[in-house]
Amino acid sequence: MFVSDLRHFLDLPDDVPGPARRMADHLGSVVRAATAAGGGSPWESALRCQRRPGRRACPGHIAVFRADLPAAIEWRCTVCGDEGVISGWEDSYFDLRDPRPGPDDDVPVDIVVSDEVATALRDLRYLDSDCERLVFRARGIQTGAVITGSRDDIDRLIDAVAAEANHETNRTRRRRFDAAFEALSEAPQVDGSGSADPAPLPRLALVKSRPKKIAGKWRITEMDHWDADALDLVGPAYIEFDKQGSGEFGFIAVTGWLDCRHTSTDGRPSVEFSWDGNDDNDRASGRGWARLQDDGSLRGHVYFHMGDDSGFAATPWEDGLDR
Repeated sequence: MFVSDLRHFLDLPDDVPGPARRMADHLGSVVRAATAAGGGSPWESALRCQRRPGRRACPGHIAVFRADLPAAIEWRCTVCGDEGVISGWEDSYFDLRDPRPGPDDDVPVDIVVSDEVATALRDLRYLDSDCERLVFRARGIQTGAVITGSRDDIDRLIDAVAAEANHETNRTRRRRFDAAFEALSEAPQVDGSGSADPAPLPRLALVKSRPKKIAGKWRITEMDHWDADALDLVGPAYIEFDKQGSGEFGFIAVTGWLDCRHTSTDGRPSVEFSWDGNDDNDRASGRGWARLQDDGSLRGHVYFHMGDDSGFAATPWEDGLDR
């Protein structure tokens, strides 16, 4: 059994040997998992075992148990039996205990993701405390991990993944975050109870939820300032956002290229952008925003610098439409 005091692994110097750094990361993740969920009973987290018996990665997950007295965290691999006890974790950077615990009236939903996606989510650097708790209280199953939370919780996590992917400069990390965004956005949400053993999931309980992502191409169907016939003067009016933080639009004789910031407003995916382009061959620029609606449509507003502005409504682009 590996007995450790987390305080000995905090603020390690830059030149610390690799094995010590990996052990510090592992212990920190165990503490995050154990404190992200309630204490008092053992449960299987989505953390993978770090051992490599026979030079092969152990397929086990880390089960954790946090007792109130004494304040110790016990962990054990579900396959190889590697185990340990951690003390000195209270009020550390890794302590995710919610200072505002209370009843949650929202119906929880379960999302099944792969181990690779769960690992990418734990690697996000700028999650707020609520999203971090959501990620680290994911429970391990044979096929990956189950993330349990309210629909608003899941929406906020998706928005956080999109925002970090948009600003990530490392291509490898960006690809991992893009894959995690797609997996979370497209995974079915299943009514769940948040129980300790969520598998197997009841396939008859699939819940059809509203769209989760704003990235993609949208058909502008109406604008406050111009009538519908004018919108399609040059081609079908549209606005498009990609996951890398850029995009474009076109309506009437206006074309613009967008610099976007994906965010969330009242739990709904939204985007704020500045734009630069042309209005009937004259240079034009401005700003705008758009927000996903409950019915799957998009509503937003476009502003022209020192000029007009107009609200707009859009629906997902359908194949066969030409610009």
